[in-house]
Amino acid sequence: MEHRTDQERGKQLAALVVAHTSTVQTVISRALRPEDRHLVEDLAQDVWLTAWQYLLRGNTITRPAGLLATMARHRVTDHYRSARVRREVSTDPTAYGPLATAAAGARELVAA
Repeated sequence: MEHRTDQERGKQLAALVVAHTSTVQTVISRALRPEDRHLVEDLAQDVWLTAWQYLLRGNTITRPAGLLATMARHRVTDHYRSARVRREVSTDPTAYGPLATAAAGARELVAA
């Protein structure tokens, strides 16, 4: 195993980003559902973070396109796995509890 400095690893990551950004984004966009296309850049950023951590652990990337494509597909899979158990519901915070009381009082003051 080669011993590299963080600066050398940073340069290697920067070269990977320049050379493979379109590949990573293409793999992600093809794996996402059409309604989730807005997530491409966020998931790509996660792939680059994973690649950085991979390099920091002292690993060597010999086939970058294949490794990054695999990381991208895994990131999309992870996204959909977590989305299955995570339910996001938008609510009006003033409709419940103390905020509802404060909001009702504020409306009365404005109306007066």
